[in-house]
Amino acid sequence: MLFPHTASRRLVFRPASTAHHSDLVRTMLRTGIESVSPSARGGERDLSRCDAAFLVTSRSSGDVLGFSTLHGLDAAGHVKSGVYLDPLRARLGVGSEAIYLTINYAFAMFDVGKVVAQTTEATFGSVGLTPGSSEATAVLRDHLYFRGRHWDLHTFELGRDEWERHVDGELGGVLGPGLSWRRAPGPLGPAPSRPRPAA
Repeated sequence: MLFPHTASRRLVFRPASTAHHSDLVRTMLRTGIESVSPSARGGERDLSRCDAAFLVTSRSSGDVLGFSTLHGLDAAGHVKSGVYLDPLRARLGVGSEAIYLTINYAFAMFDVGKVVAQTTEATFGSVGLTPGSSEATAVLRDHLYFRGRHWDLHTFELGRDEWERHVDGELGGVLGPGLSWRRAPGPLGPAPSRPRPAA
């Protein structure tokens, strides 16, 4: 069983609302993921229509680094994910931690078999990918135009079984010492017993 963790070693997810919409759009523009137009892919930008939406904050400072969303939950058991981090604030691999928390939240909270994400080469570096090494399940060539050029749109899919294998292996240290994707967040184990006063 997976638990919906909303904190990792360096990040804390806090609920986002429609009051954060303009901040989300500004963050997306700063990320360079794509140009933002009112008609394009609006569902993931309308926080009121998301199945889950979070502010991604730094655990140490409390600063807002960006947004995480789950949207487009469908009857086929798929949900789309989006992680939009301000490149000037999100450093040192926190993008990967945000993605792991988002994917795990999707599988822990929803009856889905697959999480789908889309991005361009512009954001590969923030999640540890390099152009040419993409394991995308589909690539739409020259699909998006921003920064004065066309970009390929890479679609990534992750199945529940594959995620279950990841959390039991290489992702064990993401949450922090003594924490597990398969245990509820919060205090670990029983409360410590108090020493009895000497008689």
